Amino acid sequence: MKNTLSASVTHMARVLAGVSILPALFLPFYEAFLHGGRRAVEINPRAAAYMTAHMIGAYCTILAGFGLIAIYLHYHERIGRIAPLSLILALLGQLSYAGLLFIDGFFNPLFAHFDPALQTQFHSPDFFQAVTQSTLLQSFGIALYTPFLMSLLCIVGYVLLGAIILLKRFLPWPIGVLFLAGGIILGIDLMVPMWVEITGYAAEGVAVAWSALLILRSKTPTTFIRSAA
Repeated sequence: MKNTLSASVTHMARVLAGVSILPALFLPFYEAFLHGGRRAVEINPRAAAYMTAHMIGAYCTILAGFGLIAIYLHYHERIGRIAPLSLILALLGQLSYAGLLFIDGFFNPLFAHFDPALQTQFHSPDFFQAVTQSTLLQSFGIALYTPFLMSLLCIVGYVLLGAIILLKRFLPWPIGVLFLAGGIILGIDLMVPMWVEITGYAAEGVAVAWSALLILRSKTPTTFIRSAA
């Protein structure tokens, strides 16, 4: 029974790992070539394409998240008791970022059309100043800060995952560094230039794809021995 369950989980981990590789590696190319600029003057001429691009980015982000589940399934015994917490936070961070892309893709073209100056300021390091100067933005109340909470979750989830990899070494340490760097950059993406944001996507994508390839190449089946960690 245990051997059958182990084989099933190992197979599931490999399937999820395989599904995550191409979407994860596509993320930096999405940001560099499909996303487009952040300012209204760059968004308005391609509003429909901007929305479509963000949907593609969101779905790729979700599919890349399958690689995180594969990491947990394959390495959970070596991660230790903190494995469930690290998985939940990393997955929530991944899904939160996908949610931000959905929100941005839908509302940003509208925002850019009706108030280009405010939209440009809001999607820059001056977004807090934009909020204080806009009655419209203030009318959203606490909901306005939901994206910032989602970004914080993204940072916490990936920083925890990267730190666990560096401490437990169940994956090569550069993967831990990539998760750390990618999570922090994507969590503060509006505060950094777009080329830095592209680097964040690349770090996350390479970390997920590299981990997934190691899982696919691994000949060690998943075990269910209780960890002493």
